[in-house]
Amino acid sequence: MPPTGEGTTPRAPRGASPFDAQVPNPPFVWAHRGASALEPENTMAAFIRACELAADGIELDVQLTRDGHPIVLHDPQLHHDGERFHLRAPRDGSTRPVFLGDIDFADLADGPIVFPDGRRAPLERFEAVLDALPAWIWLDVELKAGWTYDPRLAGVVASRLAARPERCLVSSFDHVVLAEMHALAPEVPLAALCDARLADAAAVLSPIPARLWNLRRAFVTAQDVVSLREAGVLVSLYGEELRLDLAELCTWPLAGIFLDDPREAYAPPTMPWSA
Repeated sequence: MPPTGEGTTPRAPRGASPFDAQVPNPPFVWAHRGASALEPENTMAAFIRACELAADGIELDVQLTRDGHPIVLHDPQLHHDGERFHLRAPRDGSTRPVFLGDIDFADLADGPIVFPDGRRAPLERFEAVLDALPAWIWLDVELKAGWTYDPRLAGVVASRLAARPERCLVSSFDHVVLAEMHALAPEVPLAALCDARLADAAAVLSPIPARLWNLRRAFVTAQDVVSLREAGVLVSLYGEELRLDLAELCTWPLAGIFLDDPREAYAPPTMPWSA
């Protein structure tokens, strides 16, 4: 593994699972798009840094190019300036948007893309990430859905995950896509993403079926987490706002938390949850 960067404190892996019956302390720590506060998001550098910091798992996003290659990328589009692709459009209006589904992999393989802070890094093929990461790290593979969803995606991801059958789960905001994934690969655990507070989460999850409910922190109370756990639903939280009360959240009976910098989970004082 490459040497750690400046300010990085290596930490031994905990061996935690996002499905632990006992509440971990702190909760299972997902590195959101890798250690994306420290390295360009969804890049091999961000994933390796997350491993160095011993995050329990890595969350990443997968979409397809026009010719069917699974690429690790969050946004449905890149921005081209006539020479290079940018992850997001510069403010000077010098680029044009190009959807990933309109690009062949060969068009991306020629060079790195430009990230908002000016750093450059290649877009990674999903297979390369699976091959490069150590076996102890968990992966949360988010299938990017919505109106740009490629109906081939679930099948392609299912086939690639067959090469790494352990410590992988699939998530999506599109629960129809999760149901499709379950039909293709029923052995792969699922996590349902949601930006809302639902009246009956267990009923919503049962047709998928998902074992985890990943919710935006803004919509969740401690009692919600307790009630859902009693109903057999494990809750993980994401969203920038969770950093505002992270110390308190680490005392809730959460299954996991998503952080751009996994070190933040270990900074606040925490104590075991007691009902």
